[in-house]
Amino acid sequence: MTHIRFSALASVVLLSLSSAPVYSCGPDFPLQLLSERGTHLQNLPEPEFAVLVTQLASLPASWPVPEKAFHSQYDYQADRLVSATEQAEQQLLPADDAKLVAAMRQQPDAAAALKAGKDLSEELRLYTAGAVAFAQDPKAAAALFQQVLALPAAAQSQRRSWALYSLARLQAPNDPAQAIQLWQQLRAEVNKGLADPLQLAVASLGEEARLHLAEQQWHAAIGLYATQAHYDASGYASLLQLSRQLLAKPDAELQPLLTQPAVSRLLSLYLFSQLSGLQYSAPQQLTRLLQLLQQTPDIQLANALELAAVSYQQGQYDNAATLLQQATDSPLKWWLSAKLALRSNDLAAAASAYAKASKAFPTELPAPAKAPEYQYDEAFSRQISRKQLQTQCRVEAEAGVLALQRGEYLQAMRLLYQAGSEFWQDTAYIAERVLTTAELQKFVDTEVPAGTPKAQSQWSWFGDTEPNTLLRQLLARRLLREGQTDTAQRYFVEPQLQQLAQQYQVLMQQSQAGALQNTLENIGIRLQLDLGQLARADALFELARLTRQHGLELLGYEGAPDYQVFYGQFEFYADSTPPLWPIPAAEQQRLTQTAAMPDKRFHYRYVAADLAAQSADLWPQNSQAYAASLCAATTWLINREPEIAQQYYQRYLQHGAYVPWGADFGIRCPQPDAKSAANRLQANFTAGLPRQRDLAIGGAVMLLTVAGWWVWRRRSKGSGLSSN
Repeated sequence: MTHIRFSALASVVLLSLSSAPVYSCGPDFPLQLLSERGTHLQNLPEPEFAVLVTQLASLPASWPVPEKAFHSQYDYQADRLVSATEQAEQQLLPADDAKLVAAMRQQPDAAAALKAGKDLSEELRLYTAGAVAFAQDPKAAAALFQQVLALPAAAQSQRRSWALYSLARLQAPNDPAQAIQLWQQLRAEVNKGLADPLQLAVASLGEEARLHLAEQQWHAAIGLYATQAHYDASGYASLLQLSRQLLAKPDAELQPLLTQPAVSRLLSLYLFSQLSGLQYSAPQQLTRLLQLLQQTPDIQLANALELAAVSYQQGQYDNAATLLQQATDSPLKWWLSAKLALRSNDLAAAASAYAKASKAFPTELPAPAKAPEYQYDEAFSRQISRKQLQTQCRVEAEAGVLALQRGEYLQAMRLLYQAGSEFWQDTAYIAERVLTTAELQKFVDTEVPAGTPKAQSQWSWFGDTEPNTLLRQLLARRLLREGQTDTAQRYFVEPQLQQLAQQYQVLMQQSQAGALQNTLENIGIRLQLDLGQLARADALFELARLTRQHGLELLGYEGAPDYQVFYGQFEFYADSTPPLWPIPAAEQQRLTQTAAMPDKRFHYRYVAADLAAQSADLWPQNSQAYAASLCAATTWLINREPEIAQQYYQRYLQHGAYVPWGADFGIRCPQPDAKSAANRLQANFTAGLPRQRDLAIGGAVMLLTVAGWWVWRRRSKGSGLSSN
């Protein structure tokens, strides 16, 4: 029966794309696959062109890390661009040498520059003079750079990479072969440890590629640009521009070029990663390029995987399946196979394909992410590495969604947790709403490492710590909501939350104790009141106040209705469009069992108001404490739920006594006065006692008991509550 149900569900999945759920205004929210399962599982995300082209690199990316690298920066105070060269000259040289180099740079020609730098080392003097002559007298500049390179090896440690690069640039117009030889020599020496603070080895890749491109040597040019793209956005930008130039060529020019594997490969990657943009801006060019790439069997075979992906993205599923059979095994092949299996209602085959896709990824991160050995642009290199990891995370997350739909809840939890922070909200949904508390606790105990407090964490998620910490504290809040206060404290990672949870436990225990009832009965006085209720009333109100002030951190749901994941600042609004993949009945049953009580935004505010109302039940109705407790309950809900707040206010009007601050009821509320309430309780009792000889004795005992209780309450109350 279960298999039939899932097959029926799969028959309506992935039929057409629907609009994504509408979200409230807020930050750049991470993707939620579970927000519309069918749509997200059908979609094959476009990869980043910058990531794809790195696979076309012709050289290994293995240059050592410069001890100090420089990049051009804009000085907003001086309103000018400060070049990497200027920064290096000022920061890597002794102050006196830096001043002399700066003075040489101001000279009109090489001769004047040489004279101004007479007190510098020959290396600095000759190179800087050559730099001055670079634009106006290239021949003189080349001669000076050659003199630098002719110095003894120990005497050219600071400017050798600069001289090799600059000399090659001067040679390029007239002797490209010599320029290429110099750039290759530069890269070889940098690879062996030559200092290169200006990242000229990476820059030389683009310079050399430009020369090859001028000679129509497409394979060499594309390979060099792709190698540069590992480190520098200019390599990616060059290939993007090159792809557009190729696409603009007429068929008669483009078709012969496509027979070159590097060209057809580049355009296949371009098509795969730029499909949506081409569909919008140049649909005819898209169709034309796809036809050209598929009309030659050899070209189609060499690029079968990308062409299959493009066919899938365009809804040509039969063609995608045919092309996929020609592709070699890879993560993308199995990922696409999983999506085609879903479309055929074969959920078991889809799950198997997802597992193969995940295993097909490399076990280690790409080199720029694992060890950024030579980062021309460190931020760009980190971005490339992150993009490379996102695909693997997405595959594992989608496998988790499929496992959830099949009722494999623990496997779904495991896969989405492994997918990392990008899919934390989906992980939290399963942890908070689908798994039972016992299942979640066992998963955390066996598969989730210990958390790290914020102050020691280097990872940030909306200001919080790592996913393992988030998951542990999600469990802690769930346990606390269920009254497992002692167990909950073990899972809070932040010390301040541990303290608040301990305080919550103490107040809950005090609110449930009838502290003084037995004492009164033991001394033989039959009083028709329970002074212990005052201690309970006070503890209940303090518990209510703690719940209102710190309910989000102690009791809040990570997702709806509280959205602790966003610190309560934002919430999602579900789309009214019927989902392509409905929630299975078994999962829906679990959602019903784990719904918030009440299932309203900031549910803990309602809990706090109810606790304050329970506190009012235990105070004398004609006491200030009774009015103050109901005032607090009213205040906490007056803006969110005015109807319920009105009920608390009406209750005060019906049963409470006049208080001087009544005009501010529900706006500003004083703290309940427990001592005054004890006096009021005694007065109420005294007014109702029969006239008998025990009256005086009873009153005396009452006063002693109240005084003792007051001292006990003050001692047991502990430190005050902080507000947020």
